[in-house]
Amino acid sequence: MITGLDGSGFSGLPLVGSLSGALGQTVGIDVATLAAIGQMGSIWVGGGTLIAWSSLVAVAGFAKVPVMELVRKSFIPVILGLIVSTLAAMFLF
Repeated sequence: MITGLDGSGFSGLPLVGSLSGALGQTVGIDVATLAAIGQMGSIWVGGGTLIAWSSLVAVAGFAKVPVMELVRKSFIPVILGLIVSTLAAMFLF
């Protein structure tokens, strides 16, 4: 998620893929599942959902809502969604 703070959300994908390949076998989790969880975290943060960059600025401008207010209001739902999807991926796959 830290790599997504630059605003693009896609900068963390090579790192997530490498770490998933290296750690998947060690921790006993499917590499593809581990990579998907990491990709969701990276893109959701960097795609402007949790930080005031990227598409969130455009949406806030279109809706005539302050950007930081939109970030504050979307933080909890996004984090909860990431936690629930991570738990679901770990138990289902």
